[in-house]
Amino acid sequence: MKLFAVFLALTLYALTLVQCLSLPDPNVKCNMECDTQENQFICAADDKGVTKTYRNVCIMKTENCLQNANFQKISDKECP
Repeated sequence: MKLFAVFLALTLYALTLVQCLSLPDPNVKCNMECDTQENQFICAADDKGVTKTYRNVCIMKTENCLQNANFQKISDKECP
């Protein structure tokens, strides 16, 4: 019986640990880990037709999140 209780406690601890490690940090809203991404310039546009050049897709997505914008990639090169 004690062995079962220990096993159950270890199982619950392991499940809690896995769940905590896999959840994103609630204090971090926007992913800002773009330093390892390549410099592959893209052109993006928002719903108003404004175009902007970004260093890569990750930078665009992070800036969208930080500024509550909605830029989407339209080409694999810098904007004209």
